[in-house]
Amino acid sequence: MDANTKAAAKKVQGNADKYDSYKILMARYKKAKQQDFYFEMLWILYAMFEDRTSAFLYYAGFVNEDRRKAVGDKDIQKSIRGVLKLSDKANFDFGTLYGKTLTIKKAIAWMQNAEAADDYQKDLKALLNRKAISSPEFLQCLNGMDYWRDKRNGLTHALFSVHSYESAKDLKPLCEQGYQLARTLDNAVSALRKRDQKSSIRMKFGLK
Repeated sequence: MDANTKAAAKKVQGNADKYDSYKILMARYKKAKQQDFYFEMLWILYAMFEDRTSAFLYYAGFVNEDRRKAVGDKDIQKSIRGVLKLSDKANFDFGTLYGKTLTIKKAIAWMQNAEAADDYQKDLKALLNRKAISSPEFLQCLNGMDYWRDKRNGLTHALFSVHSYESAKDLKPLCEQGYQLARTLDNAVSALRKRDQKSSIRMKFGLK
């Protein structure tokens, strides 16, 4: 192999790979915390938010296996549009943290305020009604993630425009808040997975 040719990055596949990946990242997070490497901590937390919001949408049956595009046949996608109050021509936004967080908020608002119109929506409503998802704490977490994301982005853009000590004083509390938000989000994802795999919403409706 040419010295300048880089091997393709090995993708995480399956639950075992995912578990190993999280163990490694959390070990790095703890090491970074011990040494006050806040920027690395923020980077890892942001990646966790991206991954866990994608996982949430996956286990709710909204996205396919690459966790970016809408899943299912036309009837399923129409049902999802009904949950999210999207017109037939509106695009799903599963590619950004903002879009994924907004989608989850819309789904929870629908669960709390609307009636299920079909079998998929009935199963989805039961799934989203689990305590770790329907609780006020989780909605506060989603709102907190919006604030956290904007604050993190603001600090990133300000790195070379303000004195370093001005931004540094915000880093530690932002990391602490992000860690708590990530734990709450991960608990919600775990709640979605707590059912027999054979009876999951993805299995029941043949969602690839």
